[in-house]
Amino acid sequence: MNFMSLGRVLACSVLFASPMTVTAQANQRADTVVKLAQRPLHPGIATLIEELSIGVADGSEEYMLGEIADIALGRDGSIYALDRQVPAIRHYNAQGKFIRNIGRRGQGPGEFRSMSGIALARDGRLLLWDTGNWRINVYSPTGDILPQITTPSGSSGSSMAEYSRALMVDTGGRLITRKMVFSRDMMNRPTLWLRFAPNGALIDTITAPPSPYEEATVSATSGRFSVTNAVPFAPKRFVTMSPLNTIIAGVPNRYAFEIHQPGRPVVSVRRDVKPEPVSRSERSEARKEIEDRMRKTDPAWSWNGPDIPETKPFYHDLQVALDGRIWVPIIPEVSARVGSISSGGGGVGPATSRPRVEGPTPPPPRPALYDVFEPDGQYLGQVQVPARVSSVVRRGDHVWAVAVDENDVPRLKRYRIAWKN
Repeated sequence: MNFMSLGRVLACSVLFASPMTVTAQANQRADTVVKLAQRPLHPGIATLIEELSIGVADGSEEYMLGEIADIALGRDGSIYALDRQVPAIRHYNAQGKFIRNIGRRGQGPGEFRSMSGIALARDGRLLLWDTGNWRINVYSPTGDILPQITTPSGSSGSSMAEYSRALMVDTGGRLITRKMVFSRDMMNRPTLWLRFAPNGALIDTITAPPSPYEEATVSATSGRFSVTNAVPFAPKRFVTMSPLNTIIAGVPNRYAFEIHQPGRPVVSVRRDVKPEPVSRSERSEARKEIEDRMRKTDPAWSWNGPDIPETKPFYHDLQVALDGRIWVPIIPEVSARVGSISSGGGGVGPATSRPRVEGPTPPPPRPALYDVFEPDGQYLGQVQVPARVSSVVRRGDHVWAVAVDENDVPRLKRYRIAWKN
């Protein structure tokens, strides 16, 4: 691929002796190509047009949704929704009509103890990663139970599953699960990906490219007990795996992220944007919250880490669509009842399940805003996602999401991106 010939994006080649090491799987070159995103292909801010809605506040149980933690898409347009509240995989046709529930809790064939992600294999098989039984359950498109795939256990204490949207199928048909490595350092638990052949044979393990960046933290100690907390507004590194077998990584202390491609130079995608300042009141409130938390462990605690930054991170995550497009949240989504995801592993949405708490009524959530790039780093433009909507799956110009109304009733919706011309 010739990154120097792409229109609307200024690219220049910068070579330097990067300290990046090469994993056996990635075979990454140390060269770097810098791409400065200038005018987007689509000017203005695109909006989402609703095309399909599934779910009711009251009525048939098949349409009363609970906690939708993941979505998979059939070739015929059908929708598989992993609903932890049932718990089962709910199957709807392309028009939103309920067809069947697939799977149930248990340890027998086709049953599960934990639901950590679903995906569709290229041959149409439905896959469910069950990290309770440490296997991938396999079903036919109509829900028949097929031979399962055993995955390495995380119960040894060395790793754990990330419990939502942690399974995908790449463009070569390989199955990829995501895990987090245990570490005594609570702020540094690396993510790794296990890659399987379509028949279930383990191929390799992929680790994130190394980075010299260290997250800013403060800590408190009392005897053998220690507490570590991230410095408010300090950027942290995001890393995610693309179905195109590339790794997207970045630290939002500037607007830049890197596309790591097997056997090719790293592509550093950058935008020239102004940072948003941290206000005096935001700094004061955040500092007091950390001080109160640390002094519960050490009453004499004083600030022992980097100061709170004067500017906010340039983005809040790095997410990749099923087609490899890169979605960068400038204003993050806020949703009340959607399966959680760890950003460090790179899934497809930042929504987090939040319990109700007593206290002042929070301000209404604002719409989310994304910068969207093609897999090669070409800047497409910005997309606005309505408030209280959590994107789960994206493919091309469509978004499948969970929308929660003012009564906390969730609905599964399909949207079309209306780009500005």
